[in-house]
Amino acid sequence: MIKKTIKKSVLLCDASFSAIPLLEALKEKGLRVAVCGSRDADPCHVLADESYIFDYSNKSKLLKKFKENNFDYLVPGCTDISYISCAWVAKQLGLPGYDDVRAVKVINQKNEYRKLGKEKGYPIPNHETEIANFKQMKFPALLKPMASFSGRGILRFDKYVELKRFIDCGKFSELGSEFLLEEFVEGQLYSHSAFLKSGKITTDFFVNEYCTIHPYQVNSSYVSTKLGVGVKKQMRIWLETFAKDLNLADGLLHTQFISDGKRVYLVESCRRCPGDLYSLLIQKSTGINYASLYVSAFINLSPDVETKVSHKNFSRHTLSCNSDVIFAAAEIDIKDAKVSYVPIKKVGELLRAAPMDRAGIFFIEHLARRTMETVTENLYKLSRVQTLRG
Repeated sequence: MIKKTIKKSVLLCDASFSAIPLLEALKEKGLRVAVCGSRDADPCHVLADESYIFDYSNKSKLLKKFKENNFDYLVPGCTDISYISCAWVAKQLGLPGYDDVRAVKVINQKNEYRKLGKEKGYPIPNHETEIANFKQMKFPALLKPMASFSGRGILRFDKYVELKRFIDCGKFSELGSEFLLEEFVEGQLYSHSAFLKSGKITTDFFVNEYCTIHPYQVNSSYVSTKLGVGVKKQMRIWLETFAKDLNLADGLLHTQFISDGKRVYLVESCRRCPGDLYSLLIQKSTGINYASLYVSAFINLSPDVETKVSHKNFSRHTLSCNSDVIFAAAEIDIKDAKVSYVPIKKVGELLRAAPMDRAGIFFIEHLARRTMETVTENLYKLSRVQTLRG
């Protein structure tokens, strides 16, 4: 008699296009995959074995749905809200892959992240949270909403008098959220994606990032080729210190930082998968299945050790606009390169101005590394959104 093997099941808390590689990685591991999310048009609702349409920011509902369906595992997607909700559910049920309450709070709240950074001497820019102390700050400075993401709501002030005028005329109070003021730091923006095991880095990636449409939202990137050994060492030492200070669980820690080539300045960290198909940029460039590494920590598996690493010259470019338009088509004019495109918007849909929206994502394989290094920052000049009249 042949004994039937019942598949273990997992709920992926994200149905967006960026979660597709995560869904595929979970299926490849032999799991029955369900997804949840509030937008019924999101692609993972169709691709998953099961689909639940609800807002996963509702933690109690997420917990109820998880328990009703007897899922074995819970995997966060590519949004901060997804991770925060999943971490709360995981604490109630003792699920693998998640940090304790303190670590979740520090990593997901800008003021807590900087508070710990100041206490421990992390390389963070100078900042203030009290309006009375704003005058003491060095300018230019960035006013950042505590709850913002993807560069939304960030304002730059070159002089204190500009900020004071903004506050005095009542605009500051109209923003309706908690803010911090942070010194503007000059340098190149990078990301560092590292996978931890017992507080030590097992695999990591450094990526050059550019914000060329909206000043605080990344839209072009490539796996770093010239980042100095000293800068990498600083980030790796800090990350393992951070992991020890917060007793971080195994899995991904993704950090954005700025460097002038010598020093590093932390921007923010997260434990959820970066969006806009960042996972595919890593996989296309190195041959390493980033999505598989990411999901492994949440399904109680040791990630597969990659022994063969490739070095291909891929750029990623997220196509966006600086004003609201009706989307018609996407174009890119680039020679001597292989181009693929992942559409997000359909013809006739509203494409909102960055950082609120994007039309799709280009992946460009260049013939030479030098071309990739020089062209990536200028991809916004070579790509275009065709529009319809609204």
